[in-house]
Amino acid sequence: MAYLANEGLAPQTGKSYLSAVRSMQIALCLLDPRDQSSLPVLKRVQVGIHHIRLVKGTPSCIRLPITAPVLDQMRRALDRSVHPNKVVLWAISCAAFFGFFRLGELLPETANSFRPATDLAWGDIAVDNPSNPQMVQIHLKKSKCDQFGKGSDIILGRTSSPLCPVAALLSFIALRRDRPGPFFLDPEHGVVTKAWFTSEVRQVLNSVGLPQHQYAGHSFRIGAATTAALAGIEDSTIQTLGRWHSAAFLQYIWMPKERLASLSSVMARAASTQPTGLCK
Repeated sequence: MAYLANEGLAPQTGKSYLSAVRSMQIALCLLDPRDQSSLPVLKRVQVGIHHIRLVKGTPSCIRLPITAPVLDQMRRALDRSVHPNKVVLWAISCAAFFGFFRLGELLPETANSFRPATDLAWGDIAVDNPSNPQMVQIHLKKSKCDQFGKGSDIILGRTSSPLCPVAALLSFIALRRDRPGPFFLDPEHGVVTKAWFTSEVRQVLNSVGLPQHQYAGHSFRIGAATTAALAGIEDSTIQTLGRWHSAAFLQYIWMPKERLASLSSVMARAASTQPTGLCK
C-alpha cells in the first residue's frame, strides 16, 4: 500500500490490488488476509495514506468534467480546424460522452494490445435502419463491472442538435469503411489508442482556452453524469446509463456554484408550500 501511494495511485486503487492478493491467497489455500494479525497495521497504513493526501492535496488528480457545453466548444474548434483526424476525434468524443463510456471500453492501451474477444471491434456496431439510422447500438463485450463477460448493449440515439452521436459515428464509419479489426481505426495512425486520443483532445481543449491537463479520458464519463444530473435525469436512470452497480457515480457529479446558490431560493420557497405541522 505504501509503494502504491508513493506511485501516486489512489487509496481505492490500492484496495483493488489488495483484493487481487486476497483472491490469490485463498486460491492457494492460504489464510484469508483479513484473519491475520497484520491487518490492524495495514489499516493504520491506509489511514495514514488518506491523511497525507488530505494534507498535501492532490492537484494532479483533478479531472474536470467534459460537459455538454465543453463538448460543444470542442465541436466548434474541430469545425474551424484543418485537423486531419477531426472526424475520428469527434466520433470517439461523442461515443464516450453519450455512452457514458470508460475510455478503455472504446480504445486499447496500445496498437498491439487489441484483443478481439474483449475489445470493441467492427462487428460490435449496429444500426436500426441501414438507409436512415436513428440509433446506433454498441455491444460492450466486457467492462470493469462485468468481469464475467456477460456483455451489454449501449444505445445512442439521433438528436436534433449539433451534438449528435449517431451523425458523428456515421461520418466516421463512412471514412473507416468495413475493415475488420478494432472499431476505431484512423487512416493515418491505424489503431487509435487511449494515449493518442487523450493527447489530441487536450490539444483541442487548449485551443479554446481550457486547462488541458485537468482533463483526461475519464472526463467524458464524469461530464456525462454531470450533464444528465443538471438536465434533471433521475439518479436511477443515470446509474443505468453509466452501468454503475452502486451509487458511486454521485461523486462524479459536479454542480456549478450558481446551481448550488439557486437551491437556497428553492428551499426558501418551501416555507410557503410545506405544512407547518409534521406528524410521524
